[in-house]
Amino acid sequence: MADSGGSLDMKTAVLAAGDFPAPGGPARRLLEKAGRVVCCDSAADAYFEAFGREPDAVVGDCDSVRRSYRNLVRIAEQDTNDLTKALFYCRRRGWNDLVVLGALGGRDDHAIGNVFRALAEQVPVVTDHGVFHPVAGEAHFTAAPGCGVSIFAPDRETVMTSRGLEWPLDGVRFDNLYAATLNRAPTGEFSVVSDRPVFVYIEGGDL
Repeated sequence: MADSGGSLDMKTAVLAAGDFPAPGGPARRLLEKAGRVVCCDSAADAYFEAFGREPDAVVGDCDSVRRSYRNLVRIAEQDTNDLTKALFYCRRRGWNDLVVLGALGGRDDHAIGNVFRALAEQVPVVTDHGVFHPVAGEAHFTAAPGCGVSIFAPDRETVMTSRGLEWPLDGVRFDNLYAATLNRAPTGEFSVVSDRPVFVYIEGGDL
């Protein structure tokens, strides 16, 4: 885990309409403890079915919502997806301690778009299997010894250094998105420094 910048009950969970967080996993635990839940469109129905309560807001074009919700925020424009709409909605209200859940699953193109939309907003993505941590600068992590670590750098000019990874990032050329995937942290303790925004994915991680 990295310094998450606050306790889980102070976070706003933005629930996308991918696979609903599985019971017992890191995403589900965070969804249960978050101080506020904002759902993207039909994710609200899955949330209501799982917990029997309405989310704090339902944001999107709302073309797939089956129930009527008190806090429905319908944004009809189609230039952005529902996750983008929800993130911007939260930012406008000063809800800045955000985490994205339910980003993966369903359509593969939506899943990839969700992950990199979150990176652009510097928001972590928690899945049933690990965490995508946004990093711009220096970050220190503590995870399970031997855990898998992958770095995704959209900018080819990214310069990174690392300590504690089995294969150091110093001098890596990020010619493609998979240039620094499938690394490991032998002791679980590692740090990275990046001059541009990247995602550090930690297998089995948590916030």
